[in-house]
Amino acid sequence: MALELTKEIDKVEGITREEFQEKYMKPQIPVIIKHFYGEDAPIYQWTFNKFVDELGALEVGVYDSEGEKRQDDRSYKGAPSTMKFGEYLKLVQEKPTTKRLFLFNVFKHKKELLNDFEFPNVADNVLKFLPFAFFGGEGAITRIHRDMDNSNVFLTELVGKKRVVLFHPKYSTKLYRYPFGTHTSVDINDPDYNKYPALKEVKGIDCMIEAGDTLFMPSGYWHHIEYHSAGMGFSMRSLSPNFSARLRGMYQVGFLTHVDELARKVLNGKWFEIKKNMAQRRANAAIGKAI
Repeated sequence: MALELTKEIDKVEGITREEFQEKYMKPQIPVIIKHFYGEDAPIYQWTFNKFVDELGALEVGVYDSEGEKRQDDRSYKGAPSTMKFGEYLKLVQEKPTTKRLFLFNVFKHKKELLNDFEFPNVADNVLKFLPFAFFGGEGAITRIHRDMDNSNVFLTELVGKKRVVLFHPKYSTKLYRYPFGTHTSVDINDPDYNKYPALKEVKGIDCMIEAGDTLFMPSGYWHHIEYHSAGMGFSMRSLSPNFSARLRGMYQVGFLTHVDELARKVLNGKWFEIKKNMAQRRANAAIGKAI
C-alpha cells in the first residue's frame, strides 16, 4: 500500500506580495510559482554548458545515493568523493546517474552570477548570503529530511524536472524522526507498514517542478526529491514568520546537532540504536492520536 499523497498544490504566476503573504507565507502553505524571478530574468537562461565553460576546472564534492554508505540518522558533513565540475556536468547529461551535488555555493566561485536575478519583494528576512545550487542526473535521489535551520525554502528549477514529495512538520513523529536530528529511515516509495505502522496516518503532497518553477517549502516541511531528468536548480531561504520556528531552528543548529555528534562519538553505534528505539516508541504512541 502506497502512502496517501495528493497532487493538489496551487500553481501561480505573477503573484503579488500581499497575495503571497496572505495565502502562503503566513499560513505556511506550499505553492509552485512560475517565473518567480520574472519571465525575462537571465537566470532562466543558465545551461549546463555555461558552467562547463566557466567553472569546468573546479573540483567539487560529489554524493552518490547508491555508492555511499547510508547515514540515515545524520546530515552529510562532507562529500565522499570529488571530481572536476565540467566532467560531472558532462556525465549527468550523457546518461542516468545517481551522483549529485547539493548545498553547493556556486556563487562563491563566480559572484557575478548573483546579478542574474533579484529576489522579489514577497518575503521578509531573506537570507541572501545563503544561495545554494543543486545538480543531479536522472535517477538521483535526495533522501527525505527537513532542513535543520527551519527556514522557508524557495527551490527553483532551471534545467530538467524533479519530483518533490512534501510532508507537513506535524507528521514528524509519525515519520519516525530520529531524536536530535531531522532525518528518518522511512522509504516513501516502498513504505514498510509492519516496521513503521504510523505511516498509515501520514498524508503528503506529491508534485513535479520543471524549468522555470519555484517551489515554496514552508519552514520545517519534510521533503523527498527525485531527479526525473538531468537537473539544475538553486534555492534561497527566508526566516519563518513564526518566531517559535526560528528559535527551534537556532536550537537545532546551535545545540542539538552538537549533542548528537558528541553522543555518536562517545557511544558509537549504540547511539543510533537508542535513537531508533526512541523514534519507534514515540511514533507508536502517536498512532490514532489527532495532530
